[in-house]
Formats: sequence, structure tokens, C-alpha cells
Amino acid sequence: MRVKKKISRKGVSPLVATTMLVGFTVAVIGLVIVWSRGFIEERAAKEEALANTKLDCENIVFSVEDAYQQGGNLNLNIKNQASQTIDAFVLRIKGTTGSVEATEQFPAGGIKGLETQKLGGEQGIGPESFDAAALGEISSVEIIPELKAGKNKYVPCSGKLIEARVSL
Repeated sequence: MRVKKKISRKGVSPLVATTMLVGFTVAVIGLVIVWSRGFIEERAAKEEALANTKLDCENIVFSVEDAYQQGGNLNLNIKNQASQTIDAFVLRIKGTTGSVEATEQFPAGGIKGLETQKLGGEQGIGPESFDAAALGEISSVEIIPELKAGKNKYVPCSGKLIEARVSL
């Protein structure tokens, strides 16, 4: 004679299942909050630094003392007339046959307050920055100062644009 085993198919009670689902949901929400809090704080800090840099643009005053073309190179002598350090410039170089945009950054810390600096170094701004042959004779250059807002992040101060006529 065979003995029949009674197989019990009991599952988790609905109360325990509901409690487990609620606990899992609370745990996931907690993880998302902890992760997003750090993300939001980091983003807010970056935006604050960017906004402060944009406000510093109001303190920029500079002039072009000399702008001339020598060979295919452009030479600019720029004077910072305020205390705010200028970290880089965007140059829109206009020639007789076209125009081009170039960026000049200062690895040594920018043009400090009340300093004059030759833009482009000894050889001037030339073929490594733009195609001088495509421009022909350079007639003018628009200069937009930039301030450093972070690592490899620069903010252009478009309201401080100066256009300089280039002499031969």
C-alpha cells in the first residue's frame, strides 16, 4: 500500500507580500534621494560658479594699444585697464577675402590688472590658430574677453567686445 504524502502549497500571505513590496519601494526611493542629492548639490555649485564668473564680466575694461599684421601673423598689444584678470580671448579676424574665429588662452594666468600683454607671443597669432592665406589682408579683429569658470571652462564676456582696426 502506498502512503500518500500531502503536499502543502502555501504561499506568502498577502500581508507579508504587501509589507515586503512597501519596504522594497521605500528602499529604492531612499537610494534615489541619496544619489540625486549629491548630483543636485554638485550641479548647483557649478551653476553658482558660472553665474559668479558672468558677474565678474562687468569688471572688465581693456583696450587695444596696437594691432598690426606682419607677414601672415596678427599682432595685438592689449592693455587690461581694470583689476579683473582676463584669462582668454575669442578673436573674430576679418580679412579682405573672408573671416575666421580663433581662441587665444594664456597658460601663464592671463592678463593681470593694469598689465599690457602681446597676444600671440613673439611670432604673433598665425597659421597655427587660423588660415592666414584664406583671409588675405587682415582689416579688423573683434576681441571678446573670456574669464575662466573652471577647469577648461571659459565664459565669454560678449558685452565687452572691442573691434580693432589692423594696420600693415
